[in-house]
Amino acid sequence: MSKVTVKIEIPAGSPDDLLGMALKVESNHTKKGTDSPLNAIDMTTFSAKLKSAKEKRAEAKRLHDEAEALNQQALQELGIAKGQNSKTPGTVYSLITSARDVLMGINRGQEEKLNEWGFKVVNGSVVNAKVKATATK
Repeated sequence: MSKVTVKIEIPAGSPDDLLGMALKVESNHTKKGTDSPLNAIDMTTFSAKLKSAKEKRAEAKRLHDEAEALNQQALQELGIAKGQNSKTPGTVYSLITSARDVLMGINRGQEEKLNEWGFKVVNGSVVNAKVKATATK
């Protein structure tokens, strides 16, 4: 004879799913009133914590959306939002590129000085670079 096993899952890994389940439990408890088998546990604390958690989740979602909007505005001003590049006028990226170019002109041969301005200067070398010969007529 085989043994039957039963598992009742609680979605502890998903705040929204757990909140939804808890709201159903609370709703059924309220409908059953004095006949609810959950009267044996502290449903007053359950309901208070559930209400608080629901309000905090709603506020968190609102703040998340607000934060995303502010972050998008910051990316636009920086010039690194989708569709922008160093040539997008009036952005931090465009202006810092111009600043780099001016400083490179002033410090030609001493580019390490740009480190003082916050730029990361990478020195490299090319060994025996090949030059293509052009045919003359």
